[in-house]
Amino acid sequence: MESKLEHLIEKIKSDGIAEARKSADEIIQKARTEAAEIVKKAKDEGEGIIATAEKEGAKIRSNGEAALKQAARDTVLVTKEQLIRLFDTIFKQEIGATLKPDFLKELIAKIAENFNGDMEVLVSAKDLPALKDFVLSKSREQLKETVTFKVDKGVAKGFRVGLKGNDVYYDFTDESIAELIAEFLNPTIREILNKV
Repeated sequence: MESKLEHLIEKIKSDGIAEARKSADEIIQKARTEAAEIVKKAKDEGEGIIATAEKEGAKIRSNGEAALKQAARDTVLVTKEQLIRLFDTIFKQEIGATLKPDFLKELIAKIAENFNGDMEVLVSAKDLPALKDFVLSKSREQLKETVTFKVDKGVAKGFRVGLKGNDVYYDFTDESIAELIAEFLNPTIREILNKV
């Protein structure tokens, strides 16, 4: 009987150990499966985060490059416009320097000699005395018609000339001449600046 009891104890032990091993193996297998799933999920999430970060980085880089290109274009356009304004200012200054009373005297005298009808000359208050005295000192034989001088506050340098009593004038002011020259030169200057 004792041997049966020992045998039964052995069998219970062995069945218990086998059952415990089986349970332990199942727990280990389940833990391994769960661990593998956790690792896979973490890896997938990590790859997703990396992909999102790369997309955001590319977007930021692209936006930055576009902003830099736009800023460069704007800078070039503003610089070109400033250069053209500078050229316009220089034209006006140089033309203004050329339109000194001595030059204006000769020019008005030549126009008066060839003018048909009574002539009206609009000048700045500063230039009026010198120009009027000079032109009127010309002999009446040289002048076909009468010449009248008036002050025009809109004239800084140069003059306007037209038929007396008429509101149409030929404009020989620094601004008018500078505008005329700029009309021809600005397209050329723009073309040169566009090549730069």
